[in-house]
Amino acid sequence: MNSILVPFDMSEPSQHALHYACELLKDTKDAKITILYVTPLPEFDDPTFEAASQMAGVAPITGEQQIKMEEKYLAKQKEKLIERVTSLDEDTNAEFIYRVASGRPQDIIAEYADSDEYDLISMGSRGLGALRGVIGSVSYAVLRSVDIPVLVVK
Repeated sequence: MNSILVPFDMSEPSQHALHYACELLKDTKDAKITILYVTPLPEFDDPTFEAASQMAGVAPITGEQQIKMEEKYLAKQKEKLIERVTSLDEDTNAEFIYRVASGRPQDIIAEYADSDEYDLISMGSRGLGALRGVIGSVSYAVLRSVDIPVLVVK
């Protein structure tokens, strides 16, 4: 095993999942840990946002402007992710690769898992959202939808 995908939402269980991934690859040469943060995008085309813009006298944004705003937002989220993971000070020789995407977390995680780049997914049992049950809904959905091993960590 030399490549682990860690879906990371800043929650304590996701921090534990990252820790386990680091431990598993601690002494592995050329190991890689991809830390994936899935975030919802702000809705720039929301009717409330558009009404407020019109009342303020701001011209509606174009599709190209929206794309640039989304890219800027994702870049800022990546900076926050790197800062958060760096503050955890994990002891590993593995290379960290940071990825930020938007969409439904279970779908994005499954897409990454389907890339055949990873030997394992290490993820928290519950994230920051309002999840029910013994295992989080995202963890459960990922378990059911991927073909690689999944380590679910409390």
